[in-house]
Amino acid sequence: MPQNLNLTPINLPMELKFEETPSTVFYNNLEAIKVELVDSPTRSQALNVAWQYVKATWADHHDDTNPATTSLQELSANLEDVLNFRALPTPMECLGFTFKLSGLSFQEVTHIIRHRAGSFAAQCTGDRDLRNDPAVIPEAVQNSPEFLERWINLVNESKQLYADMTDSKAVSMMDARMILPKAMTSFYLMRLNLKDLLGFISQRQDMQIQPAADNLLAAYMAKELLKVLPEASSRISFDKPDMHYVKTFRVPDGQGIFTLSGTNLYCPEPYNYLFVYHHDYSIY
Repeated sequence: MPQNLNLTPINLPMELKFEETPSTVFYNNLEAIKVELVDSPTRSQALNVAWQYVKATWADHHDDTNPATTSLQELSANLEDVLNFRALPTPMECLGFTFKLSGLSFQEVTHIIRHRAGSFAAQCTGDRDLRNDPAVIPEAVQNSPEFLERWINLVNESKQLYADMTDSKAVSMMDARMILPKAMTSFYLMRLNLKDLLGFISQRQDMQIQPAADNLLAAYMAKELLKVLPEASSRISFDKPDMHYVKTFRVPDGQGIFTLSGTNLYCPEPYNYLFVYHHDYSIY
């Protein structure tokens, strides 16, 4: 159809920032991370679902699964059985948890979306102007003045180039964004059922393989989960050995535990002393 200049203007869902000078607030990459539980079942709902599913197996009548006359202690014990695979684990798949994860660098984003069992909604980068978005800096860089200055300069220069290309309108935001560094932050909504949430926490709490930001995400998500379901404490421990690291650390034949296919980034911490190693086997 032909252009009609008399049409009423529309309101776009994003703010247009053409010709604005870019600005950047820098945060410590760990302090920037925030985790908010935005949706979850109540403890009562979780106890009810777990009881109904488990008791259905031997019920003579559909009313026999009703937990109305069951004590809280019995309901709680039943849920713990479910969580620890001593009873039908299916109820865990019926309980959904939605988190808002913010202050994420691109590195954390790639790690959470790699967990394919989740459902995600992302802060947009295609038609939302990113020139004023924050960026993060690791503590090691913050403690290295020369590297810190170069880090800040590169982020600011890349954002200025982004703004110049976007303002020219010869390069779209979708193309211009490719120049922006991984240190830029964003937020994601992530939904997991209880079984997969426990798996995510267990995987990302590994301090020998996962970066510190992932360890914090796991800890914050565990904290939010335990506020809703204290029974989950029977499945969550941050004191246990990092078994994936232990099982994949590369050592001479006969000295390891299982398949040796890791990257050997760090020497083992004392709580992972479950195999024989030499300090030269690791990168750091």
